[in-house]
Amino acid sequence: MLFRSNSCAACITDVSSIPRPRRPTLKLLGSVPSRQGAIMRRSPHPSGRHQSWRRPKASAPKPPDVRVDIVRETPLDFDDEWVMRVVTAAVVAARRRTRTTLTVLFADDDHLQHLNRTFRNIDKATDVLSFEAGGPAPDTAYVGDVAISVPRALHQASLHGHGTAREVGYLLVHGVLHLLGFDHEVDAEQAAMRLAEEDALSRVRLVRSDLTEATSP
Repeated sequence: MLFRSNSCAACITDVSSIPRPRRPTLKLLGSVPSRQGAIMRRSPHPSGRHQSWRRPKASAPKPPDVRVDIVRETPLDFDDEWVMRVVTAAVVAARRRTRTTLTVLFADDDHLQHLNRTFRNIDKATDVLSFEAGGPAPDTAYVGDVAISVPRALHQASLHGHGTAREVGYLLVHGVLHLLGFDHEVDAEQAAMRLAEEDALSRVRLVRSDLTEATSP
């Protein structure tokens, strides 16, 4: 013997003599055994092609339906497509998924002062005004108007040193968010509105970090 064992002779068994359990055979082509051992036939794919069991890839979310009527009483160096992108970014940041229609007015200080005096009883010019129409209800398509003073926006951009695009974009986002139910009367509302503003501005690369990278050598 090549190997010695301390086991007794009665404990040594020829493994070839041990009966092995029979494996179930598949009698039907295209059948699979269930856990209970029964035979289940797969139904063929209707088209005759191989049926994939992979989950379909999730489709990209549809962009919101945003419609903007742009009124230009005072010239501005940004085209309608740019305005649409900024407004759409604000709508997305507000998590609004139904149709949104509004009007954007670019005017001068005199017109903004007239609107401020007429509707708010404040006789002075301001940078942006929002006028709600049907309110921010999801089933109301037309949400209102945003009026921006172009001369004041240009002055504030120069004053803060962050460029005209950042200032006009911020005022536009701020005004649209007011139409969609955001406010800043109390600290909690102000914090939520600020987060939505930064979200919208980041979508169109108008946050301060993006502007710094774009202008750095």
